[in-house]
Amino acid sequence: MKYTKFTGVEAEEIKGDVKGNVSGNVSGDVTGALKGGKSLSKSADYSLSASEKAAPYVGVTLSAASKTVTLGLANGQVMIVANEGGTNAFTLKNVSGDSGTSMAAGKVAIVVGSTTANSSKVYVLN
Repeated sequence: MKYTKFTGVEAEEIKGDVKGNVSGNVSGDVTGALKGGKSLSKSADYSLSASEKAAPYVGVTLSAASKTVTLGLANGQVMIVANEGGTNAFTLKNVSGDSGTSMAAGKVAIVVGSTTANSSKVYVLN
């Protein structure tokens, strides 16, 4: 089997078809994968816009307590969400039918989206 070595390649998207057994490691600079966080300041329940959903990180500050932030992530999409506010907790949901997870001030969560209600994985870290 012959291999091709690429160096100095830049691409927005790389697609391919792999047949057979594959082994090995992927290495290199992947810093661009986490580029582009968003910070939001709201006073009411809020659902992310399309451009906000595309960000790997969303920091939320709510000026009123007991509000809901709905992410709307696709199946398998991952996002880091932080409650950047100093006092108000909010309920974090991926889809409107979710029960939700409480996000106290200063908490951070990793969310793995599911479009099925109550099937997203939400891991509150601190």
